[in-house]
Amino acid sequence: MPRTRDESAQRARLSEAVFTTLAETGPTGLTLRAVATRAGCSTGLVLHTFPDKRALLLHARDVLHERTRARADAVQAGAPDPAEAVRAVSLGALALDDERLAEARAWVAFLAAALGDPVLRERHVRNSRAFVDRLARLLAEAMPLPPEIAELRASALAASVEGITALAAGDPERWTPEAQRSALELALSTALQHPQARSED
Repeated sequence: MPRTRDESAQRARLSEAVFTTLAETGPTGLTLRAVATRAGCSTGLVLHTFPDKRALLLHARDVLHERTRARADAVQAGAPDPAEAVRAVSLGALALDDERLAEARAWVAFLAAALGDPVLRERHVRNSRAFVDRLARLLAEAMPLPPEIAELRASALAASVEGITALAAGDPERWTPEAQRSALELALSTALQHPQARSED
């Protein structure tokens, strides 16, 4: 049992080192040596767990997806209705604190690396579409929208969320939490507009 605990703790330490290194240094700084230094272990141990840089990047993206999925599940479950769930899930994805700012930086770094690698790009596309699909389901539950309109609104809202977080990752002084929330409220007002209200304009 102690050996199992040690291996689990070691894996967790390596996992955090991979994610934090990507968030702080970008894809060019994500090396076996950098991860080993941060985790306080040998490069051989890192290589045993992650055979190449692509494996490091894929792991970091999976960590990011799990963190954001768990957060979205929690705020969605706590929302009183689907419309509030849309708002809570969207706000929960913004870079409003140090933890989520690191996630935004890791997301931007992974996207940069994925542009020239079809394997990384496939993982990025799959996880990003899962976010759009969640928003589309919630919007369809919140109001009577045809599936194609719910999808369109969800895509536009996700683009706003991801654009705001990308800007915050690069310029957190300009994109403060207050600025991020204000920008997102504009996108939410469109996404959550009842179809009857639009037809009456």
